[in-house]
Amino acid sequence: MTNIEYAYNRFSTKRFPLPSESQLDLLEQRVGVIFPDDYRRFVLEFNGGYFSEPEITPVSEGCPDDGLTCLYGIGASHQEAELGRPATLAIFDDNDPPKIVPIGNTGMGGLVILITEFEGRGEIFLKKAFGDFYYLADGIEEFFDLLRDPPWRRENLERV
Repeated sequence: MTNIEYAYNRFSTKRFPLPSESQLDLLEQRVGVIFPDDYRRFVLEFNGGYFSEPEITPVSEGCPDDGLTCLYGIGASHQEAELGRPATLAIFDDNDPPKIVPIGNTGMGGLVILITEFEGRGEIFLKKAFGDFYYLADGIEEFFDLLRDPPWRRENLERV
């Protein structure tokens, strides 16, 4: 079982339906981006969904604690969770064509973002609401490896 499968089994509260490759191609054309191969595979095999706010393990000093609420997907059940929504792409200045694509959000109002251009193509960052960017992972599989039970859940499991 991959760490993505494990995280979906453990933390997902609602999954979005899987898109077709042509739906993903149309999204890339509409948005003006070509997603990294690993992220394309993720969208086709898992898409997105809502999560029970597993902790995103900080990987660098100063990176704040936060929990994953949603990963955006194609054909999401709610408009705010739709991948490639113009409103989320427009958050960043000079992002046309997109070099930064929000792919999810956190319980503390942060964004999970994917770099689609530059040398860091495929890297994932946490963008805090009204705050800084924090590096998280080199790709989507590595990002899922950062998800852990939140501290309150770990404490409850230890008592059992």
